[in-house]
Amino acid sequence: MKSLIKYGDVAGMAASILCLIHCMAMPFVILAFPMLGLAHVHDTFHDTLIAAITLPVLLALVPGYLKHRDKTTLLIGCAGLAIFLGAVFVVSPLFGEVAEAVFAVISGFMLLYAHLRNRRHCKRCATRAQGDGAPSAAASCHPR
Repeated sequence: MKSLIKYGDVAGMAASILCLIHCMAMPFVILAFPMLGLAHVHDTFHDTLIAAITLPVLLALVPGYLKHRDKTTLLIGCAGLAIFLGAVFVVSPLFGEVAEAVFAVISGFMLLYAHLRNRRHCKRCATRAQGDGAPSAAASCHPR
């Protein structure tokens, strides 16, 4: 379970950073090179990003919550995911790609923060488990 959470967080952070770079750069690329017809590639990339962002939330933040019971991390991650999905499926069709990019960047930062926070909790648990070995030290990391 520990490695699933760790790799889910790493994948989630990588996907969030990729999303942030994409959302900040793509409008400029499309404006600079309109003749390339990147709209279809852009839509395909969104489909890939949806999976790349959703799966780590399910594979890292949900098990992380079950292990650490930190509601704030889970809420920030779920809110970030909801804002991202809303940006792609609601904001973009109604208000255009600039509005979508704004919401997607906000969600990217939220997701990145949630995964970083989850990693911090996991590292804290590992430190406590290696520390004095007392059951009370690791109790908050392994709720019953």
